[in-house]
Amino acid sequence: MAATAEQINATIDAYVAAFSAGDRGGYLALWAPDATVEDPVGSDVAVGADGIAAFWDGVRALASDIELQRTGDARVAAGEAALPLRAITAIGDMTLSVDIIDVMAFDDEGRITSLRAFWDPANMAPYEG
Repeated sequence: MAATAEQINATIDAYVAAFSAGDRGGYLALWAPDATVEDPVGSDVAVGADGIAAFWDGVRALASDIELQRTGDARVAAGEAALPLRAITAIGDMTLSVDIIDVMAFDDEGRITSLRAFWDPANMAPYEG
């Protein structure tokens, strides 16, 4: 049976919380063993636990403090979700933000099987929060 909307939303909440807290273990625990990440869309796809761990490490090497904020409700249908987010990060002495749409698929247990993040680095702008 497909994951319920409640399971999917709980996983999304845990994803946002773990990513924002810098909780590598919590983040990695949310993924199915053969999951994929394409972040941003058009970049190399990270595959499986090792690939997703390497993705995490690469992102955190660029910016150790990244906060994700939900900017709207997830739209959940047929074991998938589209989620509007904002990422806020300090790079050097600047704080930048970018709006993102994450499209995620989930297995029957509510683990993430794929994530495609729609955003472009050209859209990053100074954060005025």
